[in-house]
Amino acid sequence: MVLAFSTINLSVSAEQKDPTGISFYVLRVIYPESEKRGVTLRAYNKTSSVYLMQSWIQPVDTDTGNVGLLNSTSTAMPFIITPPLQRFEPGEELVLRIRRTGVELPNDRESVYFISMKAIPGQPVPKDKQITPSVTLTVVTNMKLFYRPEGLPKRGVQEAAVQLKFSQQGDTLIADNPTPFWLTFSHLSIGNYKLNNDQMRLMVPPKGQQQYHLPQATRGDVEWQLIDEEGWNTPGQRQSLTPH
Repeated sequence: MVLAFSTINLSVSAEQKDPTGISFYVLRVIYPESEKRGVTLRAYNKTSSVYLMQSWIQPVDTDTGNVGLLNSTSTAMPFIITPPLQRFEPGEELVLRIRRTGVELPNDRESVYFISMKAIPGQPVPKDKQITPSVTLTVVTNMKLFYRPEGLPKRGVQEAAVQLKFSQQGDTLIADNPTPFWLTFSHLSIGNYKLNNDQMRLMVPPKGQQQYHLPQATRGDVEWQLIDEEGWNTPGQRQSLTPH
């Protein structure tokens, strides 16, 4: 699985064997507690350009599933990533290391954060000094980082998909997750209505619930698939509902 991004766009492909751009051969990072020295994320510059790669850790906004805004620049994160800023040459491999800090995390369930990475393209010096350099577009990609305490299996999402339970209250679909894993849908539908990507961005928290708004009078069976540890879809599941 390849995550490739450039200064123009982002693309993800399971079939593209030699993508151009800056590539990551994972779609998410799993950090087991047993990895006391941290975990690594490798990036590959498959372009002819020099970049400045900036990397940092950000929280997840559980109300949207997007990157959360820090309350202040001094807010402590439970992880650090090194190097935070690195020159990235064409054809080069960049190894990013993620380590724990002293900030405590729950020991009975997963925690989730974002690894944010900005590729800033280098600008050539204009031959004519009177020419103003053009504005350069940069792309920030956010990759999920899942921290798994001791006792949680390295691969548990597929089993968690089977344990999900759904109920419906009026125009709200409720997903109940009894497992210790954060769960992300790759497909979720009820009857003929398929939830869109913005809706599915809302993860189901461990040992908790998530609610999804439905169009009025939506009825039918629920069908779903999750994104597993390697970015693949879990087998499809189906459940009949009795609306309340």
